[in-house]
Order: sequence, then structure tokens, then C-alpha cells
Amino acid sequence: MFDPQKLLMGMVGDAMGGAFGGGRKKNKKGNSMFRTGNLAGKAALGLGALGVAMAAYEHFQQQKAAPAPVMPPTPTPTPVRPVMTPVQAGPILPPPPPPAFKLENLSAEEAEAVLLVQTMIAAAHADGLIDAEERARIVARAGEAGLDAGTRMFLEAQLASPPSPDELAARTRPDQVDEVYAAALLAIRIDSEAERRFLAAFAKKLGMDPTRQQQIQEALLTSA
Repeated sequence: MFDPQKLLMGMVGDAMGGAFGGGRKKNKKGNSMFRTGNLAGKAALGLGALGVAMAAYEHFQQQKAAPAPVMPPTPTPTPVRPVMTPVQAGPILPPPPPPAFKLENLSAEEAEAVLLVQTMIAAAHADGLIDAEERARIVARAGEAGLDAGTRMFLEAQLASPPSPDELAARTRPDQVDEVYAAALLAIRIDSEAERRFLAAFAKKLGMDPTRQQQIQEALLTSA
């Protein structure tokens, strides 16, 4: 079943962990470019589904860093020999093809996740570093995360041919502008002229206030 919300969660985690876009989200010290341990700050930004995904990733990282509790050993159960019953062999049928993706059939939450995923992919293409090899790695990570075939097919199609910034801006409601811009920011490192031009042009298409644009950058990015 097509699951854009799960896809968004995975891509946000990849971006904040440095895996999305070939691991470009690292500073000179090799650390993530995004602030961590700042859930309250991100919630204050009001980034909707994107903020939720970022907070969930940070919570997961904090839980992973916490020491695991020491559990007493459990006795090993006596193995039970299973009773084998004969199964009549039959033809192995291929799974049915995934349903076609149609934006108009999605819920509001799913459509929002699709917009954010597409924005991240379009931004990551800004410097031309998502080639066929990198696309294959991204799709492989999606498969490892348990995404179904239909969601992976959608991801692969978007990676091969992302929507234009004009199309994304046209689909962005005024109340989504901040999180759409933040999604683009997550997908790139702003270490090339092409990326800087993309972000500036995209913010203009979204009708962003420059002060708000700077606030989001300062809230999400580290100073290192």
C-alpha cells in the first residue's frame, strides 16, 4: 500500500543522519549539519508533518544512545518438533502490480507528505549529484526500511524525474510555505552556488519573507 508518510519519515532520517544525497550533510568535523536535541525549538517553528518527522528522528537517536537495561537471562525453552503436513504444490503466481499513484485520491496528510518528499528530491537534484548509482542507493534504503513496492516505485520515478520548483510552489498552500522550504533545506548542504541559487529562487517562488527564511536556516543548521 502506497505510504508517503512512512517514506517522508525515512527520508528525513536519512537527511538528518547524513545518508540522503550521498552523505553530503556533514560539516568539516564529520558531524550532522542539523541541530540535534532541540525538539522544542523545532516544534516552535511550526513545521507540520516535517517537524513531526524531525522530532521522531531525534527521539529515536536519543533512545538509541541511552544505555540498554540489563535483563536477567531467560531459560532456553525445550524445542518442539513441528508436525509437518504435506502441501500440494501449485503454480507460483507473481504479486499483483501496485496501484497507480494519483494525487487526487490521497488524504490531506498523504498529499502533504508527497509534496515534502518531492521537494526534498527536487532540491537534492539542484547540484546534479543524484546520479543513477545514488538513486539506486536511496531506493535500496527504502526497501530496507520496509517500504512496499508501490512506494518504492513512486520514489524511483520521482528520483528519475522530479517536479519543477514552479510546480511545487504552485501546489504549496500559504500555511505550508515554511515546512516546504525547510524540506528543501534538509535535502542540501548549501555548499555550492547551484544550491544557493536553488534555495533563493525557490524561496522567492514560495513568496517567503527573507527574515523568516533566515530564521528557519538558523533554527535547523549548526554553525560549524
